[in-house]
Amino acid sequence: MISPEVYKIFHLMGFAFLFLGLGGVLFSFACTANVKSNVRSAGFLCHGVGLLLMVVSGFGMAARLGFLSTFPAWLYGKLIIWIILGLSISLAKRKAQWLPGLLLFWGLLAGAAASLAILKPF
Repeated sequence: MISPEVYKIFHLMGFAFLFLGLGGVLFSFACTANVKSNVRSAGFLCHGVGLLLMVVSGFGMAARLGFLSTFPAWLYGKLIIWIILGLSISLAKRKAQWLPGLLLFWGLLAGAAASLAILKPF
């Protein structure tokens, strides 16, 4: 059996990969200089690996803690934030000129997800 602490480690690794990918893609499209395609590909890959690590470790942790039988409302909030962050890669690619706003938005989403996980308000 994998302990919840190990799931947390993988969840935080996924978090780091997700935001590294988002930032890499955003900055590669916002940059006026030519950026090699493998740099952009690395950003997309980090984003995808991060999403995968987060969802697998998140559901694994929820199962170990017994949350899957009674799905709490705060977990729905985390899933909604995960979906928004997953779809945000298209904003990073298409709306790179919104750089300051996107960084603020993603930071607020990260804070909301963390507060839901730590405080479990509902």
